[in-house]
Amino acid sequence: MMTKNPYEVLGVPQSASDDEVKKAYRDLSRKYHPDANVNNPLADLAEEKFKEVQEAYDMIMKQRAQGGGSYSYGGGSSAGGGNSQDVEMQAVINFINSRHYQEAINLLNRMPNRTSMWYYASAVANASIGNNIVAMEHAQQAVNMEPGNMQYAQLLNQLTWTSRRYQGNPYGGYGMGSSCGTGNMCCDLWLADTLCECMGGDLCSCM
Repeated sequence: MMTKNPYEVLGVPQSASDDEVKKAYRDLSRKYHPDANVNNPLADLAEEKFKEVQEAYDMIMKQRAQGGGSYSYGGGSSAGGGNSQDVEMQAVINFINSRHYQEAINLLNRMPNRTSMWYYASAVANASIGNNIVAMEHAQQAVNMEPGNMQYAQLLNQLTWTSRRYQGNPYGGYGMGSSCGTGNMCCDLWLADTLCECMGGDLCSCM
């Protein structure tokens, strides 16, 4: 739980408009994104800052969606409304695209509204760290909730195909039952790209 002032993390005053907060968030996400700091000797520090920026933005927008005026740092959990869900999902997408899959899962587990998009994102994040049973279940749930969504169907088909492929490999592949783990860069990139296409380019603006 963040103990810093989230407005100070983003470098904006508490009176800043939503657009100003969003601009600061996007600029800092680009600056500290792991892909932008591969050769930076301070890459670890940049990665921590990236995570901090995601959490600060999430905190600010959730508070504003609930109509609160002041912010309690490190306070208890709060129930999110529709706008809050969208903001949190944006942070989930950023975590997945930066390959912080466990952070994406942690944030998903905090979200109260489990929509078809929630199950889809969870399937992508879990598949990327080798939680294949959960990934398959959640991909199937996303398809069940929105059967006409081709992106969801494609993800389920890809996970099913990959699972069968490695289960049938006598040498074990990436390990028993393992499919799209982080060792399979092509599959990781496919999952991230599929998720980005489903959510729309704006949510992946930091890329």
